[in-house]
Amino acid sequence: MSKSLGQAGMPRGRIGCLLGRIMVWHNGPDNEWTISLLNIGSDEQILEIGFGPGAAIASLVKLYPSVQVVGIDHSEAMFAAASSRNRGAIVAGHVNLELGSVENLPFTNSTVDKAFSINSIYFWEEPLQGLRELYRVLKRGGRLAITVRDKNREAYQAFRPEKLKQMLNQAGFVNVEIASNSVPTHPLICVVGTK
Repeated sequence: MSKSLGQAGMPRGRIGCLLGRIMVWHNGPDNEWTISLLNIGSDEQILEIGFGPGAAIASLVKLYPSVQVVGIDHSEAMFAAASSRNRGAIVAGHVNLELGSVENLPFTNSTVDKAFSINSIYFWEEPLQGLRELYRVLKRGGRLAITVRDKNREAYQAFRPEKLKQMLNQAGFVNVEIASNSVPTHPLICVVGTK
């Protein structure tokens, strides 16, 4: 990986574990809102990119017990935290977590019904390549939701709604929509595209 990632982009060690606990608390509303935009049906396979401490995956399994959830994250610390948090669902065969990158997903073509990523696209090595990989693994009619902070800060400028929409279109997604959670104290944008 050529990007120099800080703790937010690659949690590690004790500080990374602490950051994971903060993510569970801070990203709770982000997880719920993003999951609600996916229109999840029974027996679907759902993929999360950048699962962090695994809180969104735990919510998915609780809300939709018949789905299969797979996750990819490049942080060993977050892999350990998410594996611990979702141990029961992993043992039961409902969840499969892997270390890896979005730019090289270990799945065959057209095997995932829905996919999402919350506050992680900023840390992808090659965002457009990652979106192309997500397009490849999604089934026809599958949905992808990318949630980002809606703040006017330099770190977020490359992923403003119109730029993100353009990237999804370049990757092949159609019917790309922009949604806002309209929460002034915790503003989010979610760009949702269909294959």
